[in-house]
Amino acid sequence: MSKGNDMKKHFSRRTVLNAAVAILALGFAIDGQSAMAAERKIGMMIWNTSVPFYSNLIKGAQDTAKDLGVSLDLQSGNGDLSTEISVVQQFIAQKVDLILVTPSNAKGIVPVIKQANEAGIPVIAVNNRVDTSSGAKIATFVGVDDVAFGRQQGELLAKAIGGKGKVAYILGKLGTSSQIDRKAGLMETLKKYPDIKIVEEQSADWDNAKALAVTQDFLSRYQPGSLEAIIDQGPEGVNGASFTRQSGRTDVKFILGDYPADVRGAIQAGTVYGTVNQDPAPQGVTGVKDAVKLLDGKTAEVPSPDHFLDLPIVTKDNVEQFPPAWGG
Repeated sequence: MSKGNDMKKHFSRRTVLNAAVAILALGFAIDGQSAMAAERKIGMMIWNTSVPFYSNLIKGAQDTAKDLGVSLDLQSGNGDLSTEISVVQQFIAQKVDLILVTPSNAKGIVPVIKQANEAGIPVIAVNNRVDTSSGAKIATFVGVDDVAFGRQQGELLAKAIGGKGKVAYILGKLGTSSQIDRKAGLMETLKKYPDIKIVEEQSADWDNAKALAVTQDFLSRYQPGSLEAIIDQGPEGVNGASFTRQSGRTDVKFILGDYPADVRGAIQAGTVYGTVNQDPAPQGVTGVKDAVKLLDGKTAEVPSPDHFLDLPIVTKDNVEQFPPAWGG
């Protein structure tokens, strides 16, 4: 009788233990599935990830997504609008929770942004804008005020050449919001300086080799004493500035935009007069942070329609105070 009772007790304990293990395992499985289901998915499209400027923006976005526990699928548009549209359409089909976009063309990207709107997927523009005048809806724009950027370049130019002189202008990729807005800001500022004349402008597509070729063209057209400055919307004019100095053309001052390591070195060396410092890393960080706040329902914590970041001017007078924004 006691043996039978002992066996029953042993069987009972083993049954309870096995059941407990099974329930615990099931609990872990359910928790794991819930965690996977709860992971927020963010799609990010950058019009051309091979542009050096975006390296720290990408790193900032990826590191922040990891820190905040969200999945970030970052894709390049390869510098082609149709590819950019296709990438965003893939995000929509995948039913991501939010889309970050850095488009090459503020208007050209609008139709697919409207598709995201119709699918109920919020969109944040980062670094480059989306045109909202025709009904596309953006939760916010994260980046710099490019009109203010252009104004800063205008004031820097006026200081460099004493408020008068002939200037050649190198534009970024035509149609990007930064190209359009920076030019608008520059022209607005130059209204205060009627003795500064822009005699010619050409686009270099934010490309170093193209900017050098454009600079060489300007120098061949305008002989010593007939051109006071070359202003470039981006940092790619740095090679042209070095070429100009090596060619003995000390009469031409260079005003650039953005602040990679080679521009910092050129300011220190005196081949570039100054630049407006747009740091890309905080744009990637802030874009993802704002995305997570929106997904958490903290809409009031996200500045809208714009979340602007700082734009300090850097010249030889203060260059030692600013490490490069990327590179080096």
